[in-house]
Amino acid sequence: MDCKDLDALEQEAKRVMRPESWAFCDTGADDEITAAENIQAWHKLKLRPRVLRDIVEVDAGTTLLGTRVRTPIMIAPTGRHHLFHKDAERETARGAAAAGALYVMSTSGTTTVEQVAAESAGMPQWFQLYMQPDRDATGALLDRCEAAGFRALVLTVDQPVPGWSPRAARQPVLPSPDIRSVNMVGQPIARTAYDATRKGVVMFPTNFGDLEWLSKRTKMPVVVKGVLRADDALRCVDCGAKGVMVSNHGGRHLDTTVTTAEVIAEIAASVGSAAEVYVDGGIRRGTDIVKALALGARAVLVGRPPLWGLSVAGASGVQAVMEHLHDEMLRAMRLCGAASLAALTPDLVKQ
Repeated sequence: MDCKDLDALEQEAKRVMRPESWAFCDTGADDEITAAENIQAWHKLKLRPRVLRDIVEVDAGTTLLGTRVRTPIMIAPTGRHHLFHKDAERETARGAAAAGALYVMSTSGTTTVEQVAAESAGMPQWFQLYMQPDRDATGALLDRCEAAGFRALVLTVDQPVPGWSPRAARQPVLPSPDIRSVNMVGQPIARTAYDATRKGVVMFPTNFGDLEWLSKRTKMPVVVKGVLRADDALRCVDCGAKGVMVSNHGGRHLDTTVTTAEVIAEIAASVGSAAEVYVDGGIRRGTDIVKALALGARAVLVGRPPLWGLSVAGASGVQAVMEHLHDEMLRAMRLCGAASLAALTPDLVKQ
């Protein structure tokens, strides 16, 4: 696979997905400005490569919250994988494991945490949480995740109410009693955030007090996902977070936000060594990954591309996407004169 093949995969995914599945996968909120600008913002950043460096052996391995991984590219949490493959999140987990990539499972999955953990093949997995109002029920889910072997908890904080997508509303996913959010309290019928019954409903109103409780309640290190401000990032760390994910939810809820490429350097510099900083949003090329790491991210996450691979070729499609991005990153590192992730420093990027 090369960069043009990845673009072709996106179009093939659009062809094989049901229209409502494609709309759910691809859409952004409102005018979809942020969803588009996330991609463009990485393109606008320019690289300033070093020359005459020894780049024969390149090491792209790193540690994420103390766990050694072969690549700094993770699969971002995305929900309802039954819309893309019959084996849903289990198939995604298989593809991630085959590629040696860390998979972050979503609360909105239609597969149990135990079933997904069984597909890890020894690779680390993290679990993404939408905080539920019932703390006892949330605690029980955390205990299940710990028992299943999940290594970290990712708390999403940028969706207190659902955004709105006119495109997804015109191609709605029809809820089915047979498809349920099996890890949520009461196992409710799976609905997307763009379901008309949820429009304007306060769903996950998490606050800093909840973060403090969560950090004490679970043995898993807590990562906060959805941060776009340095002051919020620092307060998350003060409340016990061990990691911060710079994210605007792929432009899916609040339109016209800053892009993640614009703020990753500021947030990473502010947090320093107090916590690990990751970034997602619009990453499509190995050069995007190099830029993100150079600007201070410890790792990146990709959301939509693995879903394209999942819909077209199942686990092998997910694997192919992740291996392609890893290979592109290695090539870009060599061309930038960087033989390790530590050599990816801010001076490589002209902002």
